[in-house]
Amino acid sequence: MHREREAFLCGVCDLAFLHPRHHVTHTEARAEYLLHDNTMECEGYVRMFEEKIATVEEQCEGISSVLDFGCGPGPVLVELLRRRGYEAVGYDPLFFPAADLDRTYDCVISTEVFEHFTDPAAELVNVGRLVRPGGYLAVMTLLHGEGCDFSTWWYLNMPSHVVFYSARTFTWIAGEHGYELVYSDDTRFVILRKSDTV
Repeated sequence: MHREREAFLCGVCDLAFLHPRHHVTHTEARAEYLLHDNTMECEGYVRMFEEKIATVEEQCEGISSVLDFGCGPGPVLVELLRRRGYEAVGYDPLFFPAADLDRTYDCVISTEVFEHFTDPAAELVNVGRLVRPGGYLAVMTLLHGEGCDFSTWWYLNMPSHVVFYSARTFTWIAGEHGYELVYSDDTRFVILRKSDTV
């Protein structure tokens, strides 16, 4: 329990998740996102993205098209990628729903989004359809570690955070969804490469 939010842990994939009664509405989630200072003027936010872009460039080959999946109200990552010469597109169901989701991309980057999935199994399939065979899925979400005390873990403070992954969860995802795990900092950033034959 955390602030009376019930968390459960999957014994197979190590995914932690909250009971659906704790899921917020789209209106509540949108209002929460708008409280964040996620703009080009926020130096720390921009620096965080620059670090993630550098890691993607080190780990991923042959990338020219990138989708920021869940870009939020201010698509900072898209702007930074475009400045580096990438064909970058932002998608967010609440703020930028018009992105082309009928094509695939060399890399799909999703930062601080996966923890909001109310149906992660379905969302993993949806996201996977956007990654070309041989392309990459880069995910930033805070990972829970062995022995994590969910009753006090601060990452559960955000009302729209409802599902939580570990390094073991992403190893399981890779095996189940046709990816190879190519990078993990074991803390909050993971890169998967999709099979060429998927």
